[in-house]
Amino acid sequence: MIERINQFFTSIQQTPIEFYSEFGLQHELAIFLRNNYADLTVRLEYPTPRIFNPLPQFIKKEIDIYITTQAGQRYVIELKMPKDNGGIPKAMYHAIEDVKFLEQLSHSNIDGCYAILATCCSAFWDAPRAGAGIYEFFRGQQVTIQSIDIPQLPTFLHTRGQIQLANIYKANWQNYIDKTNTNWKYYVLDI
Repeated sequence: MIERINQFFTSIQQTPIEFYSEFGLQHELAIFLRNNYADLTVRLEYPTPRIFNPLPQFIKKEIDIYITTQAGQRYVIELKMPKDNGGIPKAMYHAIEDVKFLEQLSHSNIDGCYAILATCCSAFWDAPRAGAGIYEFFRGQQVTIQSIDIPQLPTFLHTRGQIQLANIYKANWQNYIDKTNTNWKYYVLDI
């Protein structure tokens, strides 16, 4: 599945689309997968109770993109698209929550789980005043998502709590210039 996701990004590099919202990206990816891979059934905003019975204790109740193959394989894609330089630490926290959710799903007989984040907010990868804590996970050329403890969070996120992950996930930031000439960076994590 990772090859098919990467093919989507290759195709939009060649024929750019506009990135305007997370839902827009979700639909564009779903349309691409449906139109190019006849063996896939692609569902959006799919409720986890329709897959699992009894329902495990997940941190989210819906899957952004749920994919099944004719061979019976199941895949999940979670997306994030922060577009405003305000609230960056909260958006970063939600990106780590997505990874936790995908880890939970991967331990529940899902064949592949992927986290995609696309942003035009330079504060994600180049926050000059944020030299530590949650910013370090996203700063520079490589994203490193791992467990996060309370001291690494800004004070306003302390009540949200720590997030314990089973693994460390790394990906390079990729560049994308959309149809409106907006510069974006994105990553795809294979969980």
